[in-house]
This record gives sequence, structure tokens and C-alpha cells, in this order.
Amino acid sequence: KPAEAAAPAAPAAPAVDVAKHMHEHLARVTTMQEAVIRGDMEAAVEPARWIADHQETAGLPAGTEQIVADMKKSAAVVAEAKDFKNAATATAMVISYCGTCHAAAKVSPAVAEPARPAAEGPLAAHMVEHQFATDLLYQGLVMPSEERWQKGLAAMAGTPLAEKDLPKDAKLTKEIVALEKHVHELAAKAKSATDIGTKVALYGEYIGGCAGCHELHGKVWGPGLPKTQ
Repeated sequence: KPAEAAAPAAPAAPAVDVAKHMHEHLARVTTMQEAVIRGDMEAAVEPARWIADHQETAGLPAGTEQIVADMKKSAAVVAEAKDFKNAATATAMVISYCGTCHAAAKVSPAVAEPARPAAEGPLAAHMVEHQFATDLLYQGLVMPSEERWQKGLAAMAGTPLAEKDLPKDAKLTKEIVALEKHVHELAAKAKSATDIGTKVALYGEYIGGCAGCHELHGKVWGPGLPKTQ
């Protein structure tokens, strides 16, 4: 009996299609992270599920298949997470896999550095500086770029907000102060991080701290009501 001919290999996706898919993928990762940072778990589900279900390997450079598979697993964890701490940790993993894949493929995505936002008042100015720092740290992992990572850490080098600077709520303000201090401490600790595992762990805890603070006072910063109402 003659041997059956092997099925022809599927043609690689055109480079332009891969680039388009990667831009869409990055947009979903960004949306997912922003939702987690706000403490809005519901808004994180759709982009996380899209990454888990629709990220393809066709047309990607050889050797990146396992990285993409691991990324999809972490995105599924975000989609199914019941609390922001687990979601934040898994989100940091997804972001790191983007950077690992780019490095393995020897690709340097052109990601514009975020503009430093302006805001009126010390509280608003401090919060947008947090946002600026977080965007830079995100780019540092996703590109990856040590320069962006260090710029993000430098932007977090200021003094944490004090109780007098925050919304007056006897049940929440002290917790917010503690979380604010903690994210500054994490940023300081991250300055000495050289390996990706340590960076990811610190970044996951960092954005989890952001989410925890926003969740505490949802009327001001997060997606809904404070937990006391």
C-alpha cells in the first residue's frame, strides 16, 4: 500500500496580518490592565477572554509557540479571577510574556512613550503621576525596555500621600494611606530587580495595590461604590 502523502503545511500568515493582530492584541492587554488597575474586575473579563481564546500562533516566529500558550493560560486566569490580587498577578504575567515573545522574536515594537499628564491640585497631580509611572513600567515589561522600566520607577520616587491629602472617610482613609505607602515601597524595591521573575512579581503586587486602593474608594477612583456602602 503506497504511503499517504503528508498534508501540506498551512501557509504562514502574511506579515501585515501578524502585525495587525499584534496591535489588536496589545490593545486588549492594555484594556485588561487598565480595568484591573481601576479595580473593575467585570471590565477585565472581555479582553482577558479574547487573549485566552483568540491569540493565534500562525505566522509568529518559530520558538514563540510556548510563550503564547503560557500567555493564554495567564489571560484565562484573569478572566476567571474572583479578586483583584489574583487578577493583578496574572495580568503582570501576560504583560511579561508579551515582552518575552518580543525578545525571543528579536522584535522591538514601536511604542510611543506616554506624555506626562497635567492635573490641578496636589491629589490629582499625584494620581496622574502614578498613572504616568505605571504606563512606563508597563511599557518596560511589554516591549521590553529597561530604559522605560527605570523611568517608571523614577516617576514613583516622590513622597507618598498623607492622610490629610485623601478623601475623608474614617473607615477607609487609613487603609488607603497604607496602600499608597506600599506601592511606593514596591517601586523603590523594584530598582534593584534585574531578573524578569522579580520584576513581574513586584509589578503584579504593585498594580494589585492600585486596584485595592481604587476598590476601597470606588466613588472617587474606582468603578463603583466604596465597600462601606
